[in-house]
Amino acid sequence: MGIAAPILLVVLRIIQGIGVGGEFGGATSLLAEFGAKRRSRAFWMSLANLGVALGIMAASGVFLLLRKNFATTGWRVAMLLSAVIAIPALVARYKLSDSPLFQQLKQRQQLARLPSFGVFRKHAGAIFLLAMVAAFQNLDTVLTGTYIISFMQLAGIPLAATAIILFVSRFADVTGILLSGPLADFCKRKRLAYFAIGATMFVSYPFAMAIVRNQLVLVAALQCLIVLFGMGLLHGLVPILTSETFPTRFRYSGAGISYGLSGILAGMIAPPLLARLVGQDVVHHWHYLPAIYAIYGMAAMFALFFIRETRNIRLEDLDNPGT
Repeated sequence: MGIAAPILLVVLRIIQGIGVGGEFGGATSLLAEFGAKRRSRAFWMSLANLGVALGIMAASGVFLLLRKNFATTGWRVAMLLSAVIAIPALVARYKLSDSPLFQQLKQRQQLARLPSFGVFRKHAGAIFLLAMVAAFQNLDTVLTGTYIISFMQLAGIPLAATAIILFVSRFADVTGILLSGPLADFCKRKRLAYFAIGATMFVSYPFAMAIVRNQLVLVAALQCLIVLFGMGLLHGLVPILTSETFPTRFRYSGAGISYGLSGILAGMIAPPLLARLVGQDVVHHWHYLPAIYAIYGMAAMFALFFIRETRNIRLEDLDNPGT
């Protein structure tokens, strides 16, 4: 197809990104509003990204099984398998009803006509701050899931070993999500987020060094830790922070837009920048990997400072002006 191939790939990726933002906003809002009065509200909200973690685990498993011919025909099998998941997802979406909080606003005729525009007028600052925090989680996702494959290959680690390491580390992602809700209630949302970001930054340095030295056991252990902190815990925390920041009339749009923007900040910048800085010489330029983690981590911590702690906030109160 020539030049049409990369153009079509980018266009389809943009469409997919719009869909991901919408799905994230919907899942986050539904879990938050249906679980608004539950004692373990944070736990239910943290599950919004569990499907993403399980999907990445499935993708890593397919990559492991089809690693010998993944670049030629294996990736096509993976794409076709994803269509199977879409069927039960559409059925579930069709049977879902509106949340009680949304129905109350609907009865009072307080719904926003154009929420995607209205949320920018009233909550632009919150959108960008949350996007910077979520960008760190997305950074860890794209680096430990995609770029690290090339990084390990250039360091001399066999593709089979890389596939096994990636697959095993996905269990850490799921574990982190399941732990994030209870931990967020125990030690507050922001405190857990600071810990997750700081721990990921700390682990990134020995992680990159272990890859260069081909210490496979250490690489596997650190890969699990960096995924547990940077992906797992933050995978669960981001839905909590976004849901508890926006009122019901803007929750869906605010969560989806902030998460979509975070994907742009992380996925569009970090991987190509690392590919440029590191190039083929991983041995001498490996330090750029932890440097990227440090830059994004400091930005996320800076943004987190201006986000209010939402542990003791009632979602109903966010719908009242001045709350």
